[in-house]
Amino acid sequence: MIEKSPVKIGFVPSYRDFGPRTLPDWCVKLRQSTIQAFSAMYGAELITPSASPSDPRAIDAHQGYSPYGAVCNLDQAEAVATYFSREKVDAILIGALDFGDERSAGKIAETLKVPVLLFATREPDVPERASMARVSDSYCGTLSIASALYRRGITFHYAGIFLPDEPAFVEQLEEFVKAVSVVKALKGARIGQVGVRPATFETVGFDETALINKFNQNVIFTELSDIVAKARQMKEDDPQVIQKMDEIRHEVAQVTITDEWFSKAARLELTLSQFFTTNRLSAMGIQCWPAIQNLWNFSTCALFGRLTGQGMLTACETDILGSISMLVNFAAARYQTVPHFIDWTIQHRENENRFLAWHCGNAPVCLAADPHKTALRSRNDMKGILPADPGDSQAGLYQFQIKAGHVTICRLAEYHDQWKMLIAPGEIVSSDEELAGTWSWVELKDHLKLYRTLVEEGFIHHASLIHGDQQKALELACKFLDIKPVVVE
Repeated sequence: MIEKSPVKIGFVPSYRDFGPRTLPDWCVKLRQSTIQAFSAMYGAELITPSASPSDPRAIDAHQGYSPYGAVCNLDQAEAVATYFSREKVDAILIGALDFGDERSAGKIAETLKVPVLLFATREPDVPERASMARVSDSYCGTLSIASALYRRGITFHYAGIFLPDEPAFVEQLEEFVKAVSVVKALKGARIGQVGVRPATFETVGFDETALINKFNQNVIFTELSDIVAKARQMKEDDPQVIQKMDEIRHEVAQVTITDEWFSKAARLELTLSQFFTTNRLSAMGIQCWPAIQNLWNFSTCALFGRLTGQGMLTACETDILGSISMLVNFAAARYQTVPHFIDWTIQHRENENRFLAWHCGNAPVCLAADPHKTALRSRNDMKGILPADPGDSQAGLYQFQIKAGHVTICRLAEYHDQWKMLIAPGEIVSSDEELAGTWSWVELKDHLKLYRTLVEEGFIHHASLIHGDQQKALELACKFLDIKPVVVE
């Protein structure tokens, strides 16, 4: 799996200015417990101001020093914003330790222009006159901070009223980190395009200018013929090729194709991996049929699964928006679970709430339901009973069922400079069938509603599917990216 840098979250502990007095004990406790709650967060790093060891009221933008490690006025805000900017934070977390300070919180947010999570803190227990005691007053002050963000046109998400050690607060942080991971992944991404789309597939067409304007993305293009030419130039007895052939051969339980395919697959995988890493790509879409068969008498389906399984997300049929949809799922999983590029294929003949999530044989082997029932075969021989044909251009497809479990389906679409994202939770159910390619039956609460949504919203026949529940995180990412979420539950 390709290593990804963690998202950096800048914590703004906001408090009311008490002049020369020290930070109240309650505020100190809330600041520390918020930091503690974040400490176990996977794939994220918390950046927070701290107090100077020599002068607790010192302000230093370079060191990130602010009085008591918190923020209560504009001078402190400017220093903390500079510190966060230098640390390249991807988002900020604003918490009112007491009433808080709206101007300084607003200043940091408007300076950085990154996603914002805002939360209020509960009142602590008090021994006397509990109904009137105002130790925190965050309930009131958070409204002022929200107003400051709102009047500045800053998109923010309000998490709720918590004490930082509450599980509900940690859950909100988790979803926020996932959403920020998606935003970070999409902004400035480099997407590879290898070849052109299939001649009849207007459906996978995309607007490169729209990608630039929306996400500051760049499409890195190369001809499929150039990639194949470089692969051909590699010697079959090259140690890298031999090692890769062995790796590919032993990834599945059954092989019913010839050695010639393994040599081509190894050389092509090494060439595409070099293209991906050299250009620092996040995902890519590759031309497959019929060009690769004509160029090299070869099929790439299993190869796409291998690349995706290594974190080099690869969409079939040069579907660039499809590859970016895979990137959305992968980032929301914080790069711990790979997605699967699927085709909406058929509705189940007996259960109307199931559809077949399928493609020719392109899923990563790590997603197989049973590693002992994985095969590498030809499209012409999905039962694996025919003699291997050295001239078979349809050889090179994985065949296995995808493992059961909760999944989230994602698809980006853009029409007339308007972006939308399909978000659909579902459940892969196990089956005793043996079908071609890589496949799963996905059950939904209302498949007919989903299919109507696909038709009426202009979503095409490709999507990204990943194990896990990403609905809340993707909705939140859409909010920060100004994308219309199309949720079908």
